[in-house]
Amino acid sequence: MKYIVALVMLALAGVAALLPAPEAAEHEQAPATELPPISTCPLVVGSGRNSEIGILSSVNGQGRVSSFSSGEATGSLEFRTGSSGSVTIDAAETGAVGDSGGLIEMPTATTGAGVLTVGESARSAESCADIPPGQAFLSGGSTASGATFDLQLLNPYAGDATVALTVTTDAGIESDERFDAIRVPPLSSVTLPMSQIIPGREEISVDVEVVSGSALAVGRQTIDGRTALWRAVEPAQDWWLPIPAGGATKQLLLASPTNSEVEYQIDYYGADGLQEAFDSGVLAPRGRLRVGLAAISEQTAGLRVITTGPVVPTLWVDSPSSLALTTASSVDASAWLLPGAHSPPGGDGTAVILNSGIEDITVDVITLRETALTRGFALPTDGVIEVDLVDANGYRVEASGPIVVLWTSQLGEDGTAAIGIPVQDG
Repeated sequence: MKYIVALVMLALAGVAALLPAPEAAEHEQAPATELPPISTCPLVVGSGRNSEIGILSSVNGQGRVSSFSSGEATGSLEFRTGSSGSVTIDAAETGAVGDSGGLIEMPTATTGAGVLTVGESARSAESCADIPPGQAFLSGGSTASGATFDLQLLNPYAGDATVALTVTTDAGIESDERFDAIRVPPLSSVTLPMSQIIPGREEISVDVEVVSGSALAVGRQTIDGRTALWRAVEPAQDWWLPIPAGGATKQLLLASPTNSEVEYQIDYYGADGLQEAFDSGVLAPRGRLRVGLAAISEQTAGLRVITTGPVVPTLWVDSPSSLALTTASSVDASAWLLPGAHSPPGGDGTAVILNSGIEDITVDVITLRETALTRGFALPTDGVIEVDLVDANGYRVEASGPIVVLWTSQLGEDGTAAIGIPVQDG
């Protein structure tokens, strides 16, 4: 065990040396559709919950998953993606304990990873992240009526990170000194219990500024035993969002981190094609908006959100026994990875695919497992389809034109949803 821990400490220190976390003012993020060979994941092991890490690659290659918490590495595990280019790893096998973090050393740049956390009565999923941007944003949190919202900050590097938060709620901008300068030590996970700091807030948005070093911010929302997991992402002005079919309550959350008004337009892709300006209006400075999707909640659909200033749109899917939040995608691409996407034994899963281009296209949905399965579909201009998934380590979706892909997983009444990972030149 001492030998393993020593190895992982060296590995993590080596990664930090190769990819030092710069000052936020000088931070330049890699292109959004280019996947670097390092990825960070939030992990949970214990208290009736456990995370599985799905890794998908374009090659049969070798890598390493290392877990960290409280300033030290807790273990590591080497993996090989094999002939299928995919592998699923139990987070407990890496030594992860409690709410912690994982660092994945990828075999190639065209590799993606995601985490699926399963509890006694809740499922949540999210893709892992590359080097986080200097500024990121998330919305959708709530601490009202017994709801629990935690913000987790992960630092997998060898140097300190300092993070400043601007927290906006239905009460306005929250003035709490605990948000001003949060130190996230090396190889550590710091969780802010928002339910204790700012209880009774119906709507919470968090603007995350990395003052020094590098840190990943993740939101965890729990309502009546239902749990959702989603990352803070870099705000943008053009977003795509596929929407799964079903009768659950679905809402588009639109939030702005800026101090000025932002005009928005929402285009709708449905059974009858594209409906431009399905909704439009103006967001107030640091404003938030919930757009009910009841009129289209029973069918597969898609949205495009175009704004005059940076925003982050989030899909909220809620039912009496299930809760899922996932952000939209600010890019489209002809190839997508869906790590962790599958139909669990006794359950079901889907991939929702939106044609974001201007031509009819063909789409291949490829099951990544020991025996691969490829299914082809025609997707017209402005069309959206929903494809059933089977048991697998994950999926790769390839198209003859630009698309955007979201996946869902359902077991009984418990479900989750996550946007896929776009791949360029992969």
